[in-house]
Amino acid sequence: MKFHIIAAKDLKILMRDRNALLLMFIMPIFVISVTGLALSGSFSQDIGIDVLVVDLDNGEISKGFVEFLEEIDILDVDMESNEFAARERIRDQEYGRLIIIPQGFTESVMRGQNSELLIITDPTEKDANTVVEKIVEGYASRLSTNVVVVKTVAAYGVPVYNKEQIYEVVDVADQFTQPPPVQVVTESTSTRLEDFSPFTQYVPGFAIMFLLFTTIGVGSASLLKERESGTFRRLVTAPISKPEIIGGKIASTFFRGFVQLTVLLIFGHVVFDLNLGSSVVALIVLISAITLTSTGLGLLVAVFVTTKDQADSVSTMIVLIMSAMGGSWWPLFIMPQFMQDLAHLTITAWAMDGFYDLLYFDLGLAGILKEVGVLLLMTILFFGLAISRFRFE
Repeated sequence: MKFHIIAAKDLKILMRDRNALLLMFIMPIFVISVTGLALSGSFSQDIGIDVLVVDLDNGEISKGFVEFLEEIDILDVDMESNEFAARERIRDQEYGRLIIIPQGFTESVMRGQNSELLIITDPTEKDANTVVEKIVEGYASRLSTNVVVVKTVAAYGVPVYNKEQIYEVVDVADQFTQPPPVQVVTESTSTRLEDFSPFTQYVPGFAIMFLLFTTIGVGSASLLKERESGTFRRLVTAPISKPEIIGGKIASTFFRGFVQLTVLLIFGHVVFDLNLGSSVVALIVLISAITLTSTGLGLLVAVFVTTKDQADSVSTMIVLIMSAMGGSWWPLFIMPQFMQDLAHLTITAWAMDGFYDLLYFDLGLAGILKEVGVLLLMTILFFGLAISRFRFE
């Protein structure tokens, strides 16, 4: 096989091109550094979930519940005295969530009667709604224990109609629920879980974007440039098979992208203390899958356009769209759910998912099998379409 001759020739040309090397390494390093340092403050701020509360009871238990909500850092709690006004504010999307504590709530809990807390939510804020619902359910579970105790005591004929006795029973029961007798302990699969930093987002994010510029933009343009200059025609007439020519082009683009992405991640690790995970093998596998997929897309672009200028324009458009949608510029989790779903049509989203699994959660090779599998399916699709339509004329 002589494909390495073609690959070596392309790499020698690259080494002589200072501008290309500048775009491959110096420019990404500059962008990563400036962006990460400039936006580092945005990651240190608490994410606030707005909650509007109407307390129609104003009893001891309802006031304790409101205090409980106000002590939770991620909740921004505001009070409203009028239920109808509160519902109107929710409809106007001034707030995303409304909690209504009904009249007589404290007395119902104390007497062992069933009661309910009403939560009204904006359905477009699904993730925040889930957080609030879980918090309220947790508190309601504690109150439910008190209700059950009062009902149980009453069932055995112990008189609890006296208000002071009811409070005494509830207080005793509450002592046994703090801490809960049965607790749920969650452990991370990561043994080296690090605090999220801006560089966990921006080092892999912008590294992937510049990789795409290299493998899709430069890769497709170089092939068309050789066609326009007549070099490709001479290669076809040389004693090298056509598969070897294509293999050499693919190998040189892949090697260039692999080195670029690896260098940028190492730069992030050395300069900004980016955690690269505990599995070097997993990191290499992920880098290889991303580079191979984007190389395939670059070949596909070269097949569907006819000139180098077209390749430059189409590649730039593809890279910018995938970077914006796929999470290179900002975390995917801040986007609406439908945008997150749409983003996973791109290479970038699956690549960023894989890097989060490795760099933040440290899940190792087993944790990125899904992402790598999807990227390899994309690779097969891109190369299959490109090779089926490739013409050597």
